[in-house]
Amino acid sequence: MNRRGPIDLRTQISRRKLLGGLGALTVALTSPVWRSATVFGQDAKQPGAKRFIGIFSANGTVPSAFFPSGDAHEAPLSLGPILAPLEEHKQRMLVLKGVHMNSTVEDELGVPSENKPGGPHMKGPGAMLTGGSLLAGSFTGAGGPAGWADRISVDQHIANRIGESSQFPSLEFGVRIEGQEPLRVISYRGPNQPNTAVDDPFQMYARIFANADLSETELQRLIAERQSVLDFLKDDIGRLKARVSSEDKARLEAHLGGIRNIEQRLQSSAVSCTPLAMPEKFDTRAMENYPKVGRLQTDLMLLAHICGMTRVSTFMWANADSWQYYPWIGVNEEHHELSHAGDNDAVANEKLVKINVWHSEQVKYILDQLALAKEVDGSSVLDNTLLLWGNELGVGNTHTYKDIPWVLAGGAGGYFKMGRYMKYADLPHNNLLVSVCNAMGLDDVTTFGIPGVCTGPLPGLLA
Repeated sequence: MNRRGPIDLRTQISRRKLLGGLGALTVALTSPVWRSATVFGQDAKQPGAKRFIGIFSANGTVPSAFFPSGDAHEAPLSLGPILAPLEEHKQRMLVLKGVHMNSTVEDELGVPSENKPGGPHMKGPGAMLTGGSLLAGSFTGAGGPAGWADRISVDQHIANRIGESSQFPSLEFGVRIEGQEPLRVISYRGPNQPNTAVDDPFQMYARIFANADLSETELQRLIAERQSVLDFLKDDIGRLKARVSSEDKARLEAHLGGIRNIEQRLQSSAVSCTPLAMPEKFDTRAMENYPKVGRLQTDLMLLAHICGMTRVSTFMWANADSWQYYPWIGVNEEHHELSHAGDNDAVANEKLVKINVWHSEQVKYILDQLALAKEVDGSSVLDNTLLLWGNELGVGNTHTYKDIPWVLAGGAGGYFKMGRYMKYADLPHNNLLVSVCNAMGLDDVTTFGIPGVCTGPLPGLLA
């Protein structure tokens, strides 16, 4: 006698009732996203889908506290003060030195160009993921004028190839992105086509989970007045749990728990930060709310990846040339001003290290959560994710594009041999972008960005 397998009840749940419950679960259960995020009808041996996350932080680093010591081309990874929070993940990390953003100042490798538009902080974000440079334009600023970047960024190139199966080919997150263009953008759909990040978690929540074109006021009213989507659909959820396999049930419960967490945090934020009788969202532009906005944005990004809503995202911690203060860690001076301090200014450099350590802690949180989330085949989402963390400069006080503090993290599906420090002899970061494409399954990519500045993938990274 043939035994029937678990029944997929998605088509048996009332669509009208689902659409009546505004929120993440409505989207998840009625869109292709849910189908790609669960094991319904899938082979349990099917490997998890690869994901890419690009992280930006500003104003360079303190090299002595970031890069491991030693002159060997390749060495087991040891972490200095800045990356110390990532200790438990160091076997899934690569730290790279000697990988420069030559494309900001060259069109042919080793041949300086005198005609590249833009100032020091302007050029970096335009090149970080594009491997290109800025177009001429009217954006003012130190070293300006300049325009947008001159080509597609690696995240969008990847999204164009692997993002069609997701609800969102890519998502662009940010936290308190201030200033003018092009300091605000690292993602580009093509030449002169900025892919602007959303730095308001309430706006991003509405875009991803509400699946409706709501104003901020309307969204806040719905969050404040409507009962939880999970409560609204509890009967349907109960029936669904009773009819699916144990693997599906565990995945569903984890998914619902994540959504509940997001709902509760948004509700809590609205109540605690809105003293008026008519609730309004808290000020996401306020300096002191930077960590709160960052954590909400991070959780939204994680949930979107883990639930299969996207496979590609970028995340900007402030804008290039960041003027952010960090009073919650005892830094009451502007980040950009501190970054211009001399190498012998011990007080300023200690504060810069604190800022960079704080950003490492935020990356750790991302890696922690991805490691906890499980794929169909039993691997973690982190095993199949490639995270690239970069900057617009190597060092703030010299505005150098050499020795950008690059970190690769995650499993990348086993493509890279992780747990190492790689010191190169002056290679262009275009090569790094080629390696990223290859790790994401784009084997046909042999050059990226300005062709004359690219010599192929970075050597020595493969497992």
